[in-house]
Amino acid sequence: MRPLRCVPEPVRLAWTAPRGLVGLSLVNFILRVLTLGIYHFWGKTEVRRRIWSAIRVNGEPLAYTGTGLELFLGFLLAFAAVALPAILLSFGAVLVFGPGSPWLLAFQFVVYAAFFFLFGVAIHRARRYRLARTRWRGIRGGLEGSSWRYGWIHFWSGLLILLTLGWIVPWRSTKLQSLISNGMRFGDRPFRFSASSAPLYPRFAVLWIAGLFILLAASTVMVSATAFIFPAGDFHADRPPDIARMTVLLALIYATLLAGGVVYGVFSAWYRAGMLNHFAAHTAFEGATFKGSATAVSLTWLTLSNYLLVLLTLGILAPLAQARSARYLIERIALVGNVPLAEIAQREEDALGRGEGLAQVFDVDAF
Repeated sequence: MRPLRCVPEPVRLAWTAPRGLVGLSLVNFILRVLTLGIYHFWGKTEVRRRIWSAIRVNGEPLAYTGTGLELFLGFLLAFAAVALPAILLSFGAVLVFGPGSPWLLAFQFVVYAAFFFLFGVAIHRARRYRLARTRWRGIRGGLEGSSWRYGWIHFWSGLLILLTLGWIVPWRSTKLQSLISNGMRFGDRPFRFSASSAPLYPRFAVLWIAGLFILLAASTVMVSATAFIFPAGDFHADRPPDIARMTVLLALIYATLLAGGVVYGVFSAWYRAGMLNHFAAHTAFEGATFKGSATAVSLTWLTLSNYLLVLLTLGILAPLAQARSARYLIERIALVGNVPLAEIAQREEDALGRGEGLAQVFDVDAF
């Protein structure tokens, strides 16, 4: 007799606004100050629990089971194994080689390169920890694959950004996303990612050309403003600078940089929205595919408003910005198709006794 198979069902993602995030942000800030930053790990854990529980899948919330102690122990281990030796070796190199020595510069280059490599490792390990501590209906997520391989690809492709004038970026983003998405699991079922970087290049070309024009326009404006406010021959070494004209010039320079940054940010949001939608369309889970509906306008507003929210509150309301980002993703991504949810079995427990140590040392991301 054949076993009965469950009927696949649609998967609906929804967001329910978490309560008390403003109050929690204030409490976390006060306790971080009182504990000289140690409470940061417990505060971050509580923020994650609130945000995770606000995400509903078919009406049931996600659960975050990580602990502040795991994050704290992970940070201590990573600091003792990576950051502290690097600091001590750097001081030792200064004493041995002397300031300005070519050997000191070579040593510092090796240290920075190692940190850049470990930064990529930290991204992968942090994602794996968060997925392993995520539950839905008691079933946990996971991330397979090598953090070292991810870190290596992140490292060498990052070095090529400058050498290729940025043109490797679409390929790099797609490759790194592939390593994450193809390694993701929910229970015993894998996600599948099949996106190519080719469709991203037309948008990236527009972004690249726009960036070049913005750079040239901003440079022209600043040079012209300098020549107009301080004509040739108007500089005298024996006179103090004209404070009024210098103030006007600096104001014009900052205004030009701000305007250029905003315009470039809009083009960047347009590119990132296309990338998000492209990646979503080529991500599948048990026969169902994702669909993204991000737009340049909405992503620009989210980025700008979150930046101002964090800046104007000196980072105190950063959890509110994190929740707004999570809400944006949940409301802009849908799962098209049916999934046999009742057939999904529990996966083996990941051996993660400590959480995100490298990520905390490098401050990889907000979540």
